[in-house]
Amino acid sequence: MVGKRWLFSALGLVLVAMLAAFGTMLRSTASASPAQQVATSTITTTATEPITSTATITATTIVTETSTATETSTAIATETSTATETPTAAVTTTSTAVPTTTNTPTVTPNPTSRPFWSFAAKFVCGEQLADQSEQPIAGEPAVKPGNYATEINIHNPHYLGPIQIRQKALLLVDRGAPVGRAPATAKPSAFSPLFALPDDGATMMDCNGIWELLNPGTTPPVPMPLTIGYLVIVSPADLDVVSVTTATTSTSNLEPAGIALETVAVEGKRVLIPATAFPDRLLPRNSEFTDE
Repeated sequence: MVGKRWLFSALGLVLVAMLAAFGTMLRSTASASPAQQVATSTITTTATEPITSTATITATTIVTETSTATETSTAIATETSTATETPTAAVTTTSTAVPTTTNTPTVTPNPTSRPFWSFAAKFVCGEQLADQSEQPIAGEPAVKPGNYATEINIHNPHYLGPIQIRQKALLLVDRGAPVGRAPATAKPSAFSPLFALPDDGATMMDCNGIWELLNPGTTPPVPMPLTIGYLVIVSPADLDVVSVTTATTSTSNLEPAGIALETVAVEGKRVLIPATAFPDRLLPRNSEFTDE
């Protein structure tokens, strides 16, 4: 009898343990418990019979649940941003160096004007008196008291045939008066008529000739009053021009005096002169002009 009771008790305990294990499984599934749970059930049954039997059964149920959760989240975000900036405005600066041109005056002849050689020779003629009681001069005179004379030599060095030249005069001091003192200016006399200068030929101009050029048909007085200015010679070809000026004491001074002499080579310049500048409006022949 006792054996049967113990058997029934053991079976009951096994049944309880199985129920407990099954319940644990249900709770683990419902509550998403950790991967591994351990269920331990201890049942103590005390049977009071005449024969007291105490049985302690410890049932240990190990339930292992393996839950593998694999979540693959692949987020591929591909953003391609291509910024292409192409300048379309091309600025090209072109600097062209323009060479500086030096303008050299070129004489271009035409039917009414031609390039001449011009020579301006300075002359001093006449007497500057020491005694100016009749016409007192304030300050200094144009030249110191004395007697002056200038002669101008003109030579044609070419062998191209005779050349035609002209002359004119400009007065700065006329009969002792400074008519050309700045700001006043001197006006030229009229050109002389053409006259020929042969190959390797020469001529001269002196104070008497200048007086006649300035005062046509008039004989120069003695002594000549002080006359200062320029004799201008124009020619179609280059010439040799030399001026020689001498000076001595006034003729009113009877004492012996020395003589001063000055020689100047006059350089020519090319100038364009129209035919209208000449009284007769005649130009030399084309063959007389040189390009020197």
